[in-house]
Amino acid sequence: MQYITIVADSYEEATRKAREQYGDQIRIHSRRDFTTPGGLFTRKLKKCEITCYISSSSGDSSYVAQKDMNEFEKEAKTPDPKNLTREERLNTEVHRGTEDGLREAERLLDENYISGPLRIKLLEDFSYPESECARELSERILENTRMDYEAQVHPSRVMVFLGPTGSGKTTTLAKVAWLYKNSGKKVGIITLDSYRVGAYEQISAFAEALSIPVEMVKSEDQLIVAMDRFAYFDLILVDTMGLSSRDLELNLRLKGLGIQLMKMNTTFTLIVSASMKEEDMMRHYERYKDDFNITSIIVTKLDESITIGNALSFAYSVGKPILFFTDGQKVPEDLEKASTEVILGNLRGFGLDMRAYRGQL
Repeated sequence: MQYITIVADSYEEATRKAREQYGDQIRIHSRRDFTTPGGLFTRKLKKCEITCYISSSSGDSSYVAQKDMNEFEKEAKTPDPKNLTREERLNTEVHRGTEDGLREAERLLDENYISGPLRIKLLEDFSYPESECARELSERILENTRMDYEAQVHPSRVMVFLGPTGSGKTTTLAKVAWLYKNSGKKVGIITLDSYRVGAYEQISAFAEALSIPVEMVKSEDQLIVAMDRFAYFDLILVDTMGLSSRDLELNLRLKGLGIQLMKMNTTFTLIVSASMKEEDMMRHYERYKDDFNITSIIVTKLDESITIGNALSFAYSVGKPILFFTDGQKVPEDLEKASTEVILGNLRGFGLDMRAYRGQL
């Protein structure tokens, strides 16, 4: 009996080709799925190989044309499946290994709450064995996470902090104020939050401890006066009130003050807590994005979350870079610039537990 080997992108495609070439007398003997190794300029591809024979009921062995046999032998020359070569057995083992790797990749993404477009991107053409899974995923995560290194070193003259109440805006602003003051910049603080009980007292206490002047602003004309006072300052940090879907007047006031700030060299940074779900981060982003040109994200409260995968998923979905991370209440200590070390150190299962490392110092 003479065997015919056909290789195609899928089992269905392979059987269709077999019947087109050899008619209904073709019989499938066996099937093998494998992945091509790829090369410098080619990617790995999933393939299906079927081994067939012509049913003896055809009555004429010449039914299989020699030219067709030559064509398929060039495409993939495979002997009887009972006698597979070592290379072919290795191909099958590699295919099985990549399936294990994909399952491990999905487990790691689940463990870190990485979802949505970022998850799809990270798993695209993923064909690595389980032993290489964490390394490859680490590289892909870093390739697809933007970090605002330029703004870390050269911030705009006015930085406005946006975000929901409870996200840590005021404490984060104080940490950032100290960071830039300590680097030699003359820093001033403006707070627009005259509504939350104790808001001004909180920012004033931070400002006094850091020897940084602070101004409270309730209206657009007061904003102009405050900006005049800080005319010769290198950096002005602006704290805002949290938006509320129920308080239209408050929202309009913030929007009006924001319009005035946009006339200056201003960037708007969204503050989100690492303990939020990704959909909650997105909901807050939607509240701000139409009125303010958000340029970056600060992720707070790393100490209250087991992973930052949800924040990375959110940042990728909205296409914004991460500027800073905060991981505690202490001012000014608990602030870290976004970096590859911080990102990998706050993901579970990737072998770089920076929290444990810092605890040993």
